Order: sequence, then C-alpha cells, then structure tokens
Amino acid sequence: MRFGLLVLGAALALHAAAEEVRLKEQAYYPEGPAVVGGALYWAEMPLHRIRRHKDGKTTTVWEEAGCGPTSIKPDGRGGFWILCHLAHRVLRVNGNFQIVKRLETDGVGRRLAYPNDATVDRRGQLYFTSSGVFSLSAPSQGAVYFVDLQDQPHRVVEGLRYANGIRIDEKRSRLYVSEHLARRVLVMDVARPGEVGAPSVFFDLASLPPASVAYPLAGPDGLLLDDQGRLYVAEYGAARVMLLSTEGKLQRVIPVPMQFVTNFTFLPTGQLVVVGAFQNDQSPMPGLVMTLAH
Repeated sequence: MRFGLLVLGAALALHAAAEEVRLKEQAYYPEGPAVVGGALYWAEMPLHRIRRHKDGKTTTVWEEAGCGPTSIKPDGRGGFWILCHLAHRVLRVNGNFQIVKRLETDGVGRRLAYPNDATVDRRGQLYFTSSGVFSLSAPSQGAVYFVDLQDQPHRVVEGLRYANGIRIDEKRSRLYVSEHLARRVLVMDVARPGEVGAPSVFFDLASLPPASVAYPLAGPDGLLLDDQGRLYVAEYGAARVMLLSTEGKLQRVIPVPMQFVTNFTFLPTGQLVVVGAFQNDQSPMPGLVMTLAH
C-alpha cells in the first residue's frame, strides 16, 4: 500500500508539473507586472497600454494616449493603480478601468515627475518612485512617495540618483528601493504606513562581476520578494537578475534573454515571471513576458 501511495504521489506531481504553463509572450517594453484575480497584468510604455494575460489569452484592457505606463498594482478597493511615467501622473481606476482619481501633484504642490515603479501594502496603499532624469549628469532628484487611503500623495524620501524599483516587505517592516544610477539597492525601516526611516545600502552592485553585455547606464531596476524574504533584483542593461539573501548577500546571478530586464512577479503556481525589452532606443522596443526557472 505504501508503494502504491508513493507511485500515485509521483504521478500527481508529474501531472501538476505538466500543468505549469511556460509563458513566453511578446510585449513592448513591458514593466510593472502584477497578478490580480488569477490574471497577469503588465504595462507597455511605448504603446501607452495595459495588457492582461488570462486563460492563455493576452488582451489590452486599458490605454490612454501619452500616458506611457510603467506599473500597474491593485488598489485594495477592487481597482488598480496605474503609473503614467511620460504624463507625470498617477491614476486610480476601478475594476472596469474607468478613472476614479488623477494625481499630478503632492500635498505641497510639487509635480509627480516621472512616476516609475510601485508597490502596495495589504490595504492597497501605494508606495511609488519618482525617478528624475535618466542621465549620469542629471542631479539627484529621485524620490519616493506614499499615497494613503484618501488618495493623498506624500513625499517620504528624496535626493536619490534615479529612483527606480521599489518593494515593501511588511513582514519585516522594510522598504527596498533601487537607486539605479548609483548602482545600489537601498533599504529603510517602515515605522507605520507612510513613515520610513533613513535609507541605508542593502546591496552595492559594484561588488558584482562584469556583465556579459556592456551598457553605461546599467543599474538595479525592479525588485521582488519571495516567501523566504529573499530579494530578486533586475539589473537593467545587463541581461541578468540577482538573488539576495535577507541580509543582502548575493546568492545567485541568473542570466535572462532581455538585456533591458525591468521587473518581476510571481504567478499563483509559484512560477517567476520576468519582463523586459531587447532594446530601448527605438520604439516600440520589443521584449518578452516570460516565466523563468528559479
């Protein structure tokens, strides 16, 4: 009987593995993915649209000329947050993708310049990066904002050299931010929603071996936590992903086919989805949304 149970268990495991679909979808500069209600969503900046993949089909669910979206996240109220990088605004939409709120300035009237990546807490409160200009000669104008349940944005961090990827770790009360042009990942304590401490360096990409491809503006982009609290870091421009321990130690370097890898999410099956583009200097910037062994 024990042998029969082992055989049955092995057969079920093989069947479950066979049902894990390997995703490989063409996309155009895909960024900021999220899984909501069993569907995978991502933003396509050059085509000003949000795409959804569900039940093996990919469709466009929202578009707005000039938006240049770079992230979509659930708002905790049945709708979504959409970051319009090129239009310098943050949108909240309902479940039918009708606009509920447009945010263009913070509480003291500062414009939300180049909103870039986002993360949400369990209540749907939003943290997002405002990147600044993507140039090594640009001033350090990157910032992090928090948007509360009254849809009010507050600046909580500033003075970063191109603020890019962001991820909250509510279990450990941490917020991670990629300071792209400084080539480092920062971490800060979260005392309560919207109240963060001074940033410190969690990982410095200067410690990495040279990448297989050279790009002068390479640096950390999207961030993703696994269930052990380890951090995946996309190195944009370098065609690779780093896996860091909870203490910020490098555990693995994973090559990916897209040189301009931007971000990640996990499917309900536990599969890692990685997104990015093959080139970034000529629209529409083709790329992939694909599952990756990890």
